[in-house]
Amino acid sequence: MESEFFIASTAIIFSLGVLPGSILYFIHRVAAKKLDTIVRVVELGGTVDPEMMKMLGGNSATYKTDYKYGLIWLAIGLPLFLGILVEGGMGEAIFGSIPLLVGVAYLISGKFRLREAD
Repeated sequence: MESEFFIASTAIIFSLGVLPGSILYFIHRVAAKKLDTIVRVVELGGTVDPEMMKMLGGNSATYKTDYKYGLIWLAIGLPLFLGILVEGGMGEAIFGSIPLLVGVAYLISGKFRLREAD
């Protein structure tokens, strides 16, 4: 009984505290490195132009990244959906279809981005 409580409370603390905290930490590190790069360029006498800011932005979402995300979501969603379907039935499998549908949406988005690039 005590071990079940310990496992559950540890999972709650981890999911509500550690994961969001680590995500925020890594976002802060990336932003600090970008700022450090900009400061170094200015110290060396360079100029910060929009092209450099775009390059530092890192928002280079292409159809390849959408396909990659779509395949990852499908790899997670398909076994989850099938496992819940076999164990619990169709009523519970609806919740397992969420990552599966997210993967399909990313694949469709990648297909439309591929058309835009032409």
